[in-house]
Amino acid sequence: MTITTNTCKPPHSRRLTKDERSEGNGPSVAALLLVLVAVASLLAGLAAPGPAWVRMWLLCGGLFLMAKAAVLPERDRAAFVVLWPGMDAAAFGRKATSRLPLSLRGWANFAAGVVLIWCLARLPGDPFVGTWVAMAGFILALHCGLFTLLAAFWRGRGRDVMPLMEAPLLAGSVTEFWGRRWNHAFRDLAHAVLFKPVARRFGALAGTWAVFIASGLAHEMVVTVPAGAGYGGPALYFALQALGLSLERGCPIRWRWVWRLRALAFLILPLPLLFPRPFVMNVCQPFFHTIGALP
Repeated sequence: MTITTNTCKPPHSRRLTKDERSEGNGPSVAALLLVLVAVASLLAGLAAPGPAWVRMWLLCGGLFLMAKAAVLPERDRAAFVVLWPGMDAAAFGRKATSRLPLSLRGWANFAAGVVLIWCLARLPGDPFVGTWVAMAGFILALHCGLFTLLAAFWRGRGRDVMPLMEAPLLAGSVTEFWGRRWNHAFRDLAHAVLFKPVARRFGALAGTWAVFIASGLAHEMVVTVPAGAGYGGPALYFALQALGLSLERGCPIRWRWVWRLRALAFLILPLPLLFPRPFVMNVCQPFFHTIGALP
């Protein structure tokens, strides 16, 4: 079977109606207030004393709220900001046309993540290895578990939201991983506010690189800044991802297993750039110790 690659465009994106385009020509008061809270959280994360992991979460929260302010819907704003991590405001306000069996998947991922964090992370004996196990469990429990359960909750109430993760380990290419399977929240946001305007002016390839450069800078903020070391690693990691995706443009995927191995090499081998040892040991390890996952 031959599969062609494409750009990281959300599969559920659609052209806005005239009424939707006319809405919100300027920033709303709610959006401005959200920006102020986001700036306060970012400043606290940069300057506040205390554990590095607290600063990390403050920085993450500030970037998250800033992103929410950029796509804030006209209705149900509080629910969109507080109770849904996704960034597709149109989908959140749109009526779902089908049911998806998400609850079982969400609970299974959440349970597996909890086991990794509070049981298996203690087994290696090496704090560095144990912290990596806990980090993998945290992603599984939160992004693949809890956020999928939230998607099930909102779809049960008629909202056309989708899970933020779609079995990322099954990705057959770098393009498929970032475009279809990993963190739809960032994908939706970046496609709307960065990829489309850049691609419209300079082409799709430039839009893709702009998205990955922005992702690298965001990860510099929440990884290397609280760690106080490893600067440039996350930016280089996402530059490598942009390179891997660019090399796939227009190439038919004839040998699926070869492309899968290539994708795993691009995604996994440079992970020490994305999460340098100072971040693992100075930020994540104290966090997991605080929540009782590591001794």
